[in-house]
Amino acid sequence: MSTENILSLKEISKSFFSAKVLHEISLEVKNGEVLGLVGENGAGKSTLMNILGGVLPMDSGSMELNGLPYAPQNPKDAVKAGIAFIHQELSLFSNLTVAENMFIDDLPLGAFGSVLYAKMHTESQKFIDTFGVDTSPGAKVSTLPMGIRQTIEITKALIKNAGIIIFDEPTTSLSQKEKENLFKIIAHLKETGVTIIYISHILEDVFEYCDRIAVLRDGNLIGVEAKANLDRAKVIKMMVGRELNQVYPKVEKTIGTTMYEARGIKQGKAVKDVSFTLKAGEIVGLFGLMGAGRTELVRCLFGVDKMDEGEIIFQGKPLNKINPETCIERGIAFVTEDRRQEGLMMPRTVKENLVLVKLNEMVATAGIVSRKLEESNAESVVGELTIKTYDKNRQAVKNLSGGNQQKVVLGKWIMRGPSMFILDEPTRGVDVGAKAEIYSIVNSMAKNGATILFVSSEMEELMGVCDRIMVMRKGKLVADIPKGEYEQDKIINFALGGGN
Repeated sequence: MSTENILSLKEISKSFFSAKVLHEISLEVKNGEVLGLVGENGAGKSTLMNILGGVLPMDSGSMELNGLPYAPQNPKDAVKAGIAFIHQELSLFSNLTVAENMFIDDLPLGAFGSVLYAKMHTESQKFIDTFGVDTSPGAKVSTLPMGIRQTIEITKALIKNAGIIIFDEPTTSLSQKEKENLFKIIAHLKETGVTIIYISHILEDVFEYCDRIAVLRDGNLIGVEAKANLDRAKVIKMMVGRELNQVYPKVEKTIGTTMYEARGIKQGKAVKDVSFTLKAGEIVGLFGLMGAGRTELVRCLFGVDKMDEGEIIFQGKPLNKINPETCIERGIAFVTEDRRQEGLMMPRTVKENLVLVKLNEMVATAGIVSRKLEESNAESVVGELTIKTYDKNRQAVKNLSGGNQQKVVLGKWIMRGPSMFILDEPTRGVDVGAKAEIYSIVNSMAKNGATILFVSSEMEELMGVCDRIMVMRKGKLVADIPKGEYEQDKIINFALGGGN
């Protein structure tokens, strides 16, 4: 690998309103390397990359690309300069074909402006063959799994001759197999001389695939070192500014009597005759590989999607109408895996999101919501959950870090004081420091007697947080493992179908 720098950032600073989010960042990126960029949510990673990608202007500082001054005024300038940004939310048109998406910005044209579809399909097939993608140029993107869609996004960047590709949390929505394919593609890109900046909260992946690791904290560059000189504990300390020995905090709590019982839950082919019980104060994990039916199950339990058959007994009484309204009234909360689309009103303020599910309890005279109650309730939750916001009444939730967005989702439910929480991937896209805080919140809820159903794809966090783990496979519950019997091999064996 060449040691020549392809990119130089010099004393980059950026502020939003009166809050400074980047403090004189200076960073060199080497030609053909995979540079890991890590830090807690809100550390400044996305802001720095948005400046590099022409999305945001810097307040001060300078950049050089291939030894020449680089100052993009917009994303098109960055693309022309050979910098591509693969966001978590892919920018593909689902109603168009693979080939059309690959060449959407530069369609091959013939006489009289007609699109040369045959040429476009031929060129698309070359990239499909190069990456070994299981699709065809004429396939509609809407029919494709997330891993293939991401490969199409990467291909779009290569068609535009990108020399630097920025990946922002690229594995968040991928299965294990899709992750492995992505890393094969990244290795291929590196071999061909493409430089990768890899942003991720999954430190195991960063250590596995990156050459060097740069750590940001509170808008400051804490350090950049070869991964050989680092270990997980050191990177975490650089990220959070302290030792984080107790990622999974322990609390003394009492597990009570049965709080919740699901009997014979069925929904199409996704959920097949699932029955289980949960106790007060108990944190129960739900594990399974992609397609196991976990999310379909919990959406049925909350009535977001209708079940075909089944019965729910909550606090000793049947839940006759299984819909979100009834569940909320009875004291059940549901934190969806998709906080951006389903859990939050992204353009609205922190306060507006926090009070959303309790508005009907804040009505004063003449049907008018009491602003005093709104303010006091929101202020209490912001303080209790340490939600980092410069102004809860003015800051839109979309401008919070991922970890703080998730705290707002939890906070709006905590404000109602429910007896049960259904948490679907509550730490997805959240950094290690914020994860520890969320685990503490979950433990606190259980200590106060709440029942927790905790769905996660991360086996380690289930083993660290839960009192027992239920395992799903092909729509069925195939195991219920108590804490004293946790073994990763055993749990994954059940998920794969090899358990007893």
